[in-house]
Amino acid sequence: MKFAMNYSVEAKQLVDQGIIDIDMFKCPDFDQQLIRDAQEARHAYVHFALYAGQKNSNEVDWAIIDDLLKKTETPFVNLHMVAYSEDYPEIDIASNDPEHLEQVLEAVIHDIEQVTERYGANNVILENVIYRPDGNTQQAITKPEIITRIIRETNCGLLLDLAHAQMTSGFLDMDVHDYINQFPLDALRELHVTGIQRVDNKLYEHMPLSDANWQLVEWALDNIKQGTWPEPWVVSYEYGGVGPKLEWRSESKVMAEQVPRLFELVKNTQPPGNSL
Repeated sequence: MKFAMNYSVEAKQLVDQGIIDIDMFKCPDFDQQLIRDAQEARHAYVHFALYAGQKNSNEVDWAIIDDLLKKTETPFVNLHMVAYSEDYPEIDIASNDPEHLEQVLEAVIHDIEQVTERYGANNVILENVIYRPDGNTQQAITKPEIITRIIRETNCGLLLDLAHAQMTSGFLDMDVHDYINQFPLDALRELHVTGIQRVDNKLYEHMPLSDANWQLVEWALDNIKQGTWPEPWVVSYEYGGVGPKLEWRSESKVMAEQVPRLFELVKNTQPPGNSL
């Protein structure tokens, strides 16, 4: 099981200086020079900005995806399971109507099948996203029973984002452990961890880990260590990054404090049996 973190200039500097240690960088797909910069310090894998549920797979330049997969040896094509409200103007954002749930389910599965036909279901992983009552994502796509049906019907793996689950469960007034335990965790292939904090009265992810966030990470890793969950190929720390959305939360001090603790936690998580 590898330990990765979001690539940022600050993170690379800390790695180059020997202040933190990681196995690899997690890189966005929009800048090949950035990927080359990351590879100067460590191996790098790509997290793709691909979305299942918008019926726009024909707009994706799959040759670029193929090239990045080959250059970085990224083992999976990741898709975000989405259902944006603008695509469902007739449906209330929190609708539980079975017909509405099926409508969302069918749209997401349609897009996934376009990708699995190209790469094979074993090479595709699906990520849970965030539901906010005042946001633009239909609650349906964050329901564990819908996520489970998608995973089962497509035979893809699960990319579990703990922060997304923690935020969503909070907005749904559910215990986060109960929420996550309803996911198809036997399909776990990749794990994302990061902090959640309120800034200007809005919750943000990609923030420093708080005590509650650390507790959730430790709970997840303990489930892996005990063999309750399968071992993912990588655990990725998503604090910081590049671009205007993430640069303002890429403090070297935070990384220097949190990465060594996370690295040790991941490396001490030794589940029974063989790893992926």
